[in-house]
Amino acid sequence: MGSCFAQEIRRALTSRQIACVPSYRNISFDPTQAIVDELPRQEHMNFYNTFTVRLQVEQMLGLWDQAHDDWWQVKKRAPWGPICFQDPYRRGIFAKSPQVLRKVIERINGEMRVGFDAATAFIFTFGMTEVFINKSSGKAAAQKPLYRGGGGMQETTLHVSGFQENYANVMATVDMVRQHKPDAPIILTVSPVALARTFQDMDVVTASTEGKSVLRAVLGQVCRERDNVHYLPSFELVTYGGLARSYREDLRHVKKSVVDEIVEQFFNAYFSPSQAPSRGN
Repeated sequence: MGSCFAQEIRRALTSRQIACVPSYRNISFDPTQAIVDELPRQEHMNFYNTFTVRLQVEQMLGLWDQAHDDWWQVKKRAPWGPICFQDPYRRGIFAKSPQVLRKVIERINGEMRVGFDAATAFIFTFGMTEVFINKSSGKAAAQKPLYRGGGGMQETTLHVSGFQENYANVMATVDMVRQHKPDAPIILTVSPVALARTFQDMDVVTASTEGKSVLRAVLGQVCRERDNVHYLPSFELVTYGGLARSYREDLRHVKKSVVDEIVEQFFNAYFSPSQAPSRGN
């Protein structure tokens, strides 16, 4: 679970015959009445920061129940018409009515819980410290305002989070997993994908570097304080390789070959020979 780099890790693990959950394609919905991120074309949901990851774990475990009227009404082109009801807490979830939206949310929660219960290890990828807080609930929204024609411009406010908040979120997430899965290894990593833009009054490269640095310090501290919690240095393996070697033409997203190298190092470090699949499989 995590940012777009988590999707790259999922693809690389899946190519090595490692089953990854949640199985988002198991979420059933009528595309004439709902839009669920990029399903069914792409099996992934992005949760970019420690706030949204923590919230999803709390929601799937039943520790937080989203109110029935906790949605945004927006104007957006959709198969059913121009009026949509949006889930503030997951990227790109729109529905024809509040009732349809509630059913979709329940199905997402259910599939995430199935994945959680089946999981034998957990990988969390965190990407940014800029978050947008939903004014009505105090919870972090899934994305920046107006993303994919959604709401948030009037409903949210920008919050630049610091070390202590992100540390508290990651520790809470780790402890929730531990309560249900005491022996499962937990892998934490910082996404090497840079910000595309910043909402602060500074250069985007500066904002991105600061946010990644905060998250890197947080994960280091958590790994020191909790047993069987490990740091996967994907951020370091990418950035130390240099822009030309590591990144695609947009200079943000990581080349597939580099992701494959990171996953290979992951297998070398954490899998025994009997567990790791051979390259020919």
